[in-house]
Amino acid sequence: MNYQLITHNKQLAAICQALPQNGVLALDTEFMRTRTYYPKLGLIQLYTGDNLVLIDPTHITDWYDFCQILNATNHTKYFHACSEDIDVFMHHFKLIPAALLDSQILAAFLDNPVSSGYAGLVSKYLDTTLDKSETRTDWLARPLTEKQCQYAAADVYYLLPLMNKLIDLVKTKGWFAAAQEECQTLVAKKQEIMTPDLAYLNIKKAWQLKGTQLNLLQRLAAWRLEYARSHDMAINFVINEEHIWKLARYHPSSLAELQALGLHGKEVRLYGSTLLNLLSQPVQQVLPKIERITDYPKYKKIAEQLKQMAEQISQETGLSAELLLSRRHINHYVEWLKCGDSIAPPELIAGWRAPLFKDHLSYLSSLKAN
Repeated sequence: MNYQLITHNKQLAAICQALPQNGVLALDTEFMRTRTYYPKLGLIQLYTGDNLVLIDPTHITDWYDFCQILNATNHTKYFHACSEDIDVFMHHFKLIPAALLDSQILAAFLDNPVSSGYAGLVSKYLDTTLDKSETRTDWLARPLTEKQCQYAAADVYYLLPLMNKLIDLVKTKGWFAAAQEECQTLVAKKQEIMTPDLAYLNIKKAWQLKGTQLNLLQRLAAWRLEYARSHDMAINFVINEEHIWKLARYHPSSLAELQALGLHGKEVRLYGSTLLNLLSQPVQQVLPKIERITDYPKYKKIAEQLKQMAEQISQETGLSAELLLSRRHINHYVEWLKCGDSIAPPELIAGWRAPLFKDHLSYLSSLKAN
């Protein structure tokens, strides 16, 4: 397929200025993110139906016109599985593309798996087999090969007709507004940036700690997250999560004790003094023990009933139970029953799922005040 490789500012500005005032754009990014906290941008692909361009960011310094396009609501942006693409745009351009639609989400409303792959959807709906041999290629290496460029171009060349077909099918079934809402829910969640003081809640075994142990975990996890961000390191490449937990649990006071807990020599050498200093600082106010939502007495019963509801709604609507109800939906709903209106209403009663679950939830909602 024919494409234009954009390598400098004037080319990028010309392409952006030549775009029609309204329309759709198929977008994708190629990046690397193995040992770094932030994604390293390797390539941006854009297809309008007339122009297919590959934007090499290596020597481009002026992104103004491109960002204007990304922010424009009169251009609908098509992506596939856009969660990590959003990470790229947030880090490199400090924005999330407006008017975003995701083919993976739309496909889920057609009873496809929630995590459907791009190649599988292209095969199913366009009867085309994609070459995925460059999936694990190094997108930061230069020069890019012709095979890499063809692979990258295909990711948007077929996305445009795929999305047009998916949109038509979803509209025919009456779920397009719901699919749009689901895309916006994804965008909203990507805008929720973890604050360092809450990073300890993401440690899997944090709930096992109590008293000052939890304060130490909070302190260590906050330091690790801030260090990872400031040094652009994958968080577990700073210090392994299990080691963070052990430090809070056993409160070592010497380098020898750090090693005895299993910390790697590099961890002790680079961070040993810092860790001991963090552990030695007094705790001002003890954090409350973490109460896991799964330990809520009614959790298992409610979760099972919600799953049964989802299966019944699935049979009535043709939507998959996987799309209708996830573990996150269950947890949020039980949390709302438990905590009341001090937290945001769950998606099962506040979004497009609400009218589907409304009658089914009447009994469970009565547990809210109990």
